[in-house]
Amino acid sequence: MEHTANIPNTKRLLIWGAGDQGTVALDCALATKKYSRIDFLDIREKGHRQIPGYRIYEEAKENINTLLPSYDEVIVASGSNYLREKKIAQILAAGVPLATLIHPTAVISPSARVSKGCTILANAVINSNAYVGIGCIVNTNAVVEHDCLAEDYVNICPQVSMGGHAKIGRRSFIGIGSTILDHITVGRESIVGAGAVVIRNVPDGVTVVGVPAKRRL
Repeated sequence: MEHTANIPNTKRLLIWGAGDQGTVALDCALATKKYSRIDFLDIREKGHRQIPGYRIYEEAKENINTLLPSYDEVIVASGSNYLREKKIAQILAAGVPLATLIHPTAVISPSARVSKGCTILANAVINSNAYVGIGCIVNTNAVVEHDCLAEDYVNICPQVSMGGHAKIGRRSFIGIGSTILDHITVGRESIVGAGAVVIRNVPDGVTVVGVPAKRRL
């Protein structure tokens, strides 16, 4: 059975990713009340879960170049920064608009900028002059303070707190409940462990854990 929301908008959304992040994206999309139809396309590397009432296409069986343009917008729903980047590149190559899902309870400053392909979840805060790059996830109750920068394809987990002027490099993962102090830079493709408190700059491509956060060898 295909799902059709009882709302006047006629936009059709394809959620590319039918796992855990896909169901989270679905809830966010429904809360926006922007879409009359929402379907899923699984990600071959990750498979899919059961999502009753919604159509799920299998990536391995579909012509992506034909399927993607049949929707008004597409959002990539994967916690993997690399997969989000890969799939978003395919969407852009097909000339299909990227969706940006912003939960209605999120608070975003008028002077902040959220790029295409992002998912901003419930009660997230993005304050003045902050910038969130393409394909980022800002999870539930996360705080991106004033003048912060999150480069493309970053995943900011629930209850993360970023102090003012903090910077997160491309494709980095910021674990649940972690804190990044003011003016701190986390390099590209780095991981901040859950609950860590980052008080010093983090180089590219490393993992830091603990309070205060230290490089895991």
